[in-house]
This record gives sequence, structure tokens and C-alpha cells, in this order.
Amino acid sequence: MMREQKAVRILTYFYLVPLAVMVVFNTINSCLRTTYFELYKDMETAKYKWDHPLFLLAILALLFAVLYILWKKRWFDRVKWLPSVAVGFGGAISLVIVLLVQGTAICDGQTLSDIAVEFMQENYSAFEQNGYLYHYSFQIGMVAFLEAIYKIFGIENYLAFQILNVIAIVVFLWMLSKITEELFEDERIRRIEALLSMGMLPLFLFSTFVYGDVIGWALGSGAIYCIIRFLKNDSWKSAVLAAVLMAAGIVIKSNISILLVAAVIAVILHVICNHRYRMLVVILVMLILPKLFTGAVETVYVQRADLSEYPAGIPKVAWVAMSLQETDEGGYACGWYNSYNWAIYDQCNYDRQATTKACLDNLKQSLDKLAHEQRYALNYFYKKFTSQWNAPTFQSMISNEWSTRHTDKTTPLAQYFIFEGGRDILYEMMNIYHFALFFCTSAYFLLHRNKWSLPKAYYILNIFGGFLFHMIWEAQSRYILGYFVLMLPLAACGCEKLLAWIEEKTALKAIKEENSNETA
Repeated sequence: MMREQKAVRILTYFYLVPLAVMVVFNTINSCLRTTYFELYKDMETAKYKWDHPLFLLAILALLFAVLYILWKKRWFDRVKWLPSVAVGFGGAISLVIVLLVQGTAICDGQTLSDIAVEFMQENYSAFEQNGYLYHYSFQIGMVAFLEAIYKIFGIENYLAFQILNVIAIVVFLWMLSKITEELFEDERIRRIEALLSMGMLPLFLFSTFVYGDVIGWALGSGAIYCIIRFLKNDSWKSAVLAAVLMAAGIVIKSNISILLVAAVIAVILHVICNHRYRMLVVILVMLILPKLFTGAVETVYVQRADLSEYPAGIPKVAWVAMSLQETDEGGYACGWYNSYNWAIYDQCNYDRQATTKACLDNLKQSLDKLAHEQRYALNYFYKKFTSQWNAPTFQSMISNEWSTRHTDKTTPLAQYFIFEGGRDILYEMMNIYHFALFFCTSAYFLLHRNKWSLPKAYYILNIFGGFLFHMIWEAQSRYILGYFVLMLPLAACGCEKLLAWIEEKTALKAIKEENSNETA
């Protein structure tokens, strides 16, 4: 146990403290400025404006006043039903959004849907040199998933996919509730987490998104829960289940690989600290299964399309090079998608070695500029960071806007909230919630800093991994939403610590006043 505590202390210097600094900084940033996306745009260009700090602080004070009243009445000690109700609430709201919006697939989701339909018709042109999967070969898992859905529920049955999103949101929320229980072993914190989760509107709005984000995160959160159980109980069953869930999540959404890296690091530390080296088998299983799952899907399509081999796709370094580029003249969207990776692969005649060299040369130019123009570098990374982490909607509004542009099924109520006055209402709700969640998470890092354990350090490593990865990879605030949702257990603990601190200070003040009156 002493070895484990020492390992966690070392980890503190590497990422726990930097992440705490990032969270506190973005709490201040969220209070002063905000990122938004304009209506009727064809590209999701992040824009920035000043926020209303006095208004946000006043609303935060009001929210804590209500929470403190509930705290004093010991409400959180009694409401055993709250976690279940909160999960049901999230699922119900998500389902209502799906039924009101009646959205279609958009962007990459639309392309993957079209490819799935083509595959059902035995058209495999997506694997040709100018095809989508020849470039973005990692998307094959999502295509396979869509094809399976269409075979079961009918071609382009977006509603079926969106219902699966609703189920995934329910799973995600329930896993977070169970994770909170495992990390803090305090029912009050778990119930506060449940209450906070009911405001996670950006997640609920993504129930309409025909893509792998929500389903991937449901599988990923289940894997995180299993890894925490393994770190606490040495349960082989939990470890194997985590590996299976992680592998399935990676097939659907490749960015879930970030969670895999965090899990491997945590298991290695656990093995070393406890001298249980036979548990290294767990790491092998976690590393091999994603390869097996992905390889199995690729093999099926190689045989179906009669390919000599599965396309390797664009080298990953192209995304790193793109991550240090500005996507518009104003430099508003730093590191966001600009088609560079696709274009450079075409320019190099699909030669991966030549593409890698070209990307490295471009990357060197970007790094040289950042190194020699410090003010530019600071401004660039501030914009890249804030365009992702300080965007209260996490692109949920613009995604729903796009998914309703070419359909006449959207209800008038949904139109009101997407295009009309209701849009401002939703934005302000998410803006307040965003600031409040970061504030509570900051309180966690400030008030809970001396109570580390490997399970907590591992859990936080997942969030730090997302922060670090998307600072050196393609930027999208949509990618950050999953990590924002992962902050819920930390925010709940921070909220509980703040309420306990307020109660303690109030009690001390009352005692002092009583003593003062007696003296008088």
C-alpha cells in the first residue's frame, strides 16, 4: 500500500497537478469568456465572446444556496432513489429530443451511412484509391455497425440508431454512478453526482447524432468501471470484461484508444506496486483484443470486397501536422479539421512514406514558427484549448442544426429550440452548467488533493489523456464532451466538500456569536 501511495504521489507531479491547473484555469476562463458556433454555417468555426461573470456567479451562488438547504435537511442522506431516477431522467430527455428532432445523418456520419448501404448492394468502391475508406480506413468498424443496424431495422433507419444512442446514454450515466460509488464509497457523493448528471444537456442533445461517439463512450465508461474494480479487488473477471468493452469501443470509435493507454499505465503501476507480475497477462489481453476485433472486421471486408489487403489509410502523423495549422484566415479555429490530411495523401499519390515525409516537413515548419513567435504560440494554444474545453454546447447545437436542414420531419418545437429563440435558452442553460461543473471540479482538486489513491489517479488519467491528446491532435469540442461528462464524479465530490466546508464555517460562526452574546 505504501508503494502504491508513493506511485500516486509521483503521478501527481506528472499529470494530476497539471490537470488541476487546467481545470482551475478553465473555470476562470468559463466565467469570463465563452466559445460559440454561429447558425447557418457550413463549417464548425469556433467564435469567442465575453461572458457575463456577475450573472454566472449570482446563479452559482443561488444554486449552492439551494443545495445547502438540501444539505442541511440531510436530503442527500435519504434519497436512495435519486441515482436511478437521474439515469431514467437522462434517458427520457434524450428520447424526447430524438422524437422531436427527427434528424438525419450528417457529415462523416452521412458518408459512412452511404457506404454501409453500398456494401449491402455489394458496391465496394469506398476501398478504391479515391474512396473514403482508402483514406480513413479506421472507420470500417462504424461502417460495419451501421450495416448491421440497417440489415436488422431497415436501410437508413436513423431512428433505430438514435434509440441505440439513448440506450448508450443511459448506460454511460449508470456507469458514472457506479464509478462514483467505487471511487468515493460515499452515498451522498453518489447522489450529488446523480443530481448533477440531470443537467448534462450537451450529452442528451447528442442522442440524435448518427455516429459512434455516444456508443463508444458507453462502452468506454463500462471499461473504466471494470478497471477500477480490478485495481481495488484484483478481479480477473473485471479485467477481461474491461478488455472486451475497450476493444468493442475502439472498433466503434477509435479515440477510445486513449482510455486503453490510461488502463495499461494503471495496471502496470498496480502490478509493480503489489509484486503480482502474473497480472501482466491482463495488459497483453487489453492490447491484443482491440487488434483482434478490428482485424476480424477488416478480414471480413477484405474477403467480401476481394481485396489483396486492407488499405493502410492516411498516416497518423497527418493529423498531428493538421493539429498545428489554422483553419481560417482569422485563426479562430486552431488545429480543427481543414482537409489537410486527405489532400496531402492525394498529393503524394497515396504513398504513405512520401506522405509521412511531407507531414513531418509541415510539422517542422509549424513548430519552428511556434518556437520563434512565443506570443503567437501562446495565443494559438489558448484558442485551441478554449475552442474545445470552453464551448458549453460541445457542438451539440450545430450538430442538431445540420441534421435538420434537409428534413421536413422536425417538429415545430424542435425548430424553435434549434433555430429560434429557444436556441438562446438552451445555450444559456448549458453555459451556466458548464461553469458550475468546472467550478465544482476545481473545488475537488483544491479540497481533496491529499486523498489520492491509484483508482482515483487512474480515473483522472483518462481525463488528462483526453486533454493532452487533443492538444496534439485534431481539435473538436465534440471530442471533449466525453471527458467533460467524466468530470461528473469529481464535481460531485467537490460539491460535497464545499457544502461540508460551508456547514463547518457556518457552525463556527454560530458558536462565536453565541459565545460573544454570553460574554456580553
